[in-house]
Amino acid sequence: MVDVERPPRVDIAARKQLLAEGLFHLIGERIVSGELAPGARIRDSELAAELSVSRTPVREALQRLERIGLVMMYPSRYTEVSSVTPDQVETAHIFAGLQASLIVRLACPRLKPGEVKTVGRLIRAVAADVSDPVSTSSARRAVIEYLAARTDNALQQAVIDEASLALARALKTHEVPVERRPSVISACAELEDALQRGEADAAEQACRRMYWLV
Repeated sequence: MVDVERPPRVDIAARKQLLAEGLFHLIGERIVSGELAPGARIRDSELAAELSVSRTPVREALQRLERIGLVMMYPSRYTEVSSVTPDQVETAHIFAGLQASLIVRLACPRLKPGEVKTVGRLIRAVAADVSDPVSTSSARRAVIEYLAARTDNALQQAVIDEASLALARALKTHEVPVERRPSVISACAELEDALQRGEADAAEQACRRMYWLV
């Protein structure tokens, strides 16, 4: 009897989960960028046709986006992109600063020399133009997402992955107050220095100052 090598079994559920995950980020980034502005209506059938996928993963992605506040779903009708209120912006700012500080503390002792150089470049981008809220917010997001992937903490990474889009949208036009800009620039330099020295306490405090929480 000849042994025939069987092809590996395809985990259909896992593939569907990956598809829904990809759609979550794709639609979410369209909302963050403003391509889908507040009040824009999303119909899952039209989106599924555009992306050549079934409606099921699109609905799953939209339900997840609703849970983080980016959309509002009206069953059997349509989904609408939500607006951002000033209170949501302030709440997002505090949450982002606290999470970023924890991520910095967790990642600091785990960074390799090459990674320290990379994150240093990303931190300098934050300080490059603190008068531009879009640039500052985007640069901070890059720093925190880079470090979150190096915390060796799956739970922390999951929290940031779930919240990242909502935070990015809420904070993309959130200006650093004029009187805080010099201290934010100084905090960026302190954060880079603390990470180079591997001092987690100092890095955490510098990160809090970068978000002007202290």
